[in-house]
Amino acid sequence: MPDNLLYPYGKPVISGLLKSLPEDFKVTENLGFHPHGKGEHLFLWIEKSRLTTHELIERVAMDFSVKPRDIGYSGLKDKIAVTRQWLSLYLPGKMTKLEIPDISEYKLLSHAWHPKKLRPGTHRSNNFEVMVRNVETLPKTSLQQLDFIRSQGMANYFGQQRFGRRDDNVEKALQAFNSHRRARKLSRRKKSLYVSALRSYLFNCVLNSRIEQGYWRKPVPGDVFMLSGSRSIFYQSVNDALLERYTQMDISSTISLYGIGSRLLQQDALKLEDQIMDEYGEIRRCLIQQKAKLQMRATRVAVEGLELNHDAVNRTLLIKARLTRGSYFTSFLDHFIDTENSRVCDSKT
Repeated sequence: MPDNLLYPYGKPVISGLLKSLPEDFKVTENLGFHPHGKGEHLFLWIEKSRLTTHELIERVAMDFSVKPRDIGYSGLKDKIAVTRQWLSLYLPGKMTKLEIPDISEYKLLSHAWHPKKLRPGTHRSNNFEVMVRNVETLPKTSLQQLDFIRSQGMANYFGQQRFGRRDDNVEKALQAFNSHRRARKLSRRKKSLYVSALRSYLFNCVLNSRIEQGYWRKPVPGDVFMLSGSRSIFYQSVNDALLERYTQMDISSTISLYGIGSRLLQQDALKLEDQIMDEYGEIRRCLIQQKAKLQMRATRVAVEGLELNHDAVNRTLLIKARLTRGSYFTSFLDHFIDTENSRVCDSKT
């Protein structure tokens, strides 16, 4: 994967400091539905800071005397941040005699019962309120880049979280999967992490190539399309009506998350993707060996409710935005501001 990924609206001309304090990075998960009020799964609405989601699950399991595997979550949230998210606890027979334990390491904001366990990717979106510090100015170039993002969306790159703090998850995955002994010892969670890293790497390479070749504002013949705000995909020949829907952000082109399955791409889109993926035969072999299932991911995603407030005196930039699940806030930032030297961890919604 290129060291410096290409972004569709040019390089950032400003820089800033991200996550100097946990309070500078606030994330609120939006489920898109309300718990029913009845069932065997207790949904917990939790605020946390300085805990990963998996660390939070371990603490909740201890507090409520349940096993971690009986706790469900929808999205992974940052450690160096103030985040609000839902967890679900499987507590059959406890609806009428629930006792809430004393809690110290996180805040329990509310709770409600629901008939189903919370699964990864269930939530609809996340709201972000982020303070970037040491931002001297907000020049015309940056404002133009932000206007493009509002009208044409952001490149849906996977963020650094997928590749590890030391950017070595792909290397570790290949080493593990190429050794039958090491592969057998991998936990289910670690195996899933490594498969995700390999697929994300290939996706980012293809998306970078599409942007480099100018396939951003228009689709490629043979593309498979995804409806905005949905995971529904379809194939259709490019015509004027489809181009209008593309311009209006109603649909976007997709790229394969490599794995086992029938590929729907055709013509130029398939050639473009194969041209990149053929360079990474070892990654593809590992994904097939691990029986990863083919999926599709949109090349771009809308940034909703985007608001900015630049304080020139205090040199701060307050950003508010809403992103659909599966996209990364720091990938959004990379379109117009350089925060590379200040990152503590990445943010997936």
